[in-house]
Amino acid sequence: MDNVVSFGSEAHRRHARALLWPVLPLAAAGWWVVGALPWIVDGLGARSPRDWTSDLESGSVASGYLSLLPFTPARMGLLLVVTLVGGLAAAVATLWLRPREGRTLARAGVAALGTLAAAAYTVAQSAGATRQLGSDFDRDDRVLVGVLVVATVGMVAGLLLGLVVVLGRPVPRALAAAPLAVALGSWVGALAVALFGTQRALPVLGWTTTLTAVLAGLALASVGVRSLGRVLVWPSVLAIVAACTAAQTALSYVTGYLRPRSGLPNGLRDHLEAGRDVFVRALQPEFQPWGAYAVTVAVGLVGTGVLWLRSHPRNRTGADPQRPAVASAAAPAVSPADVPADLPAGGDEQVDATAR
Repeated sequence: MDNVVSFGSEAHRRHARALLWPVLPLAAAGWWVVGALPWIVDGLGARSPRDWTSDLESGSVASGYLSLLPFTPARMGLLLVVTLVGGLAAAVATLWLRPREGRTLARAGVAALGTLAAAAYTVAQSAGATRQLGSDFDRDDRVLVGVLVVATVGMVAGLLLGLVVVLGRPVPRALAAAPLAVALGSWVGALAVALFGTQRALPVLGWTTTLTAVLAGLALASVGVRSLGRVLVWPSVLAIVAACTAAQTALSYVTGYLRPRSGLPNGLRDHLEAGRDVFVRALQPEFQPWGAYAVTVAVGLVGTGVLWLRSHPRNRTGADPQRPAVASAAAPAVSPADVPADLPAGGDEQVDATAR
């Protein structure tokens, strides 16, 4: 009876994993719940619960309002991170369907629909909340359009990169994983700040660069070093990580000036040029985390070796000394009809010996 119940439950699970429609709600939930988790934990824009006592004393708690996304110019860096990571989470939802079921395009399309549904609702709610309750600067139409562009770019880029990572081949997967690794490092740092506060989260923030390096190294492990073209992917991934990290630094610099009394909108061009200078300077060798790059290469090499050991046939059969004997015993006997006509002298005796 137990065997019958187990077989039935397994059959139900297989049937459920063959259905395509669950990918849509899973992608929608993954895009917002997983992607915006640091923002959700921090209170959706309202004052954080750990600060309510001091806020009640000052009366400033009334200025907080709920927004499903960090939809203000001062938090555009966080908005870009949560939308990128949300796109990866939505792409992971496609793994609900078993790989042998195929339907790659269908899976990607349903995941895109779920992502668009979640993004449309959360962006509309966040923009409406900011327009009604935000400051005069935040609710300005020009500012809202700029934040909307960042949210849209992050959503589309995160979903496309995530789909390549989940469904693509090793080389494009590694290239797409590089910017997502940088985003995941920042995402973990933002989550630690939301959970523990800035001061208590400093030890975690110090390890985010190492986390990014490990994630990039895992992506390189699937590429391997079997050809020159794949070897060239390794420095390309490191270059993408460096460029994305520098771009993140420049964006943080620019968003620091997106506030009232900072010379906007006339000074926007000057701020963007200064951000470009920060980006170029962040790419200089003296500002590169060479230790993190070494960790990336080390993780990639170790992962490549592990995958080679698991996939090489000799490593699976050579360690078993009895396997050749079993293979010889299982070999079919040779019949005289299978012997070629031009067998040399003594061939009949060899055939008889083999048959015996």
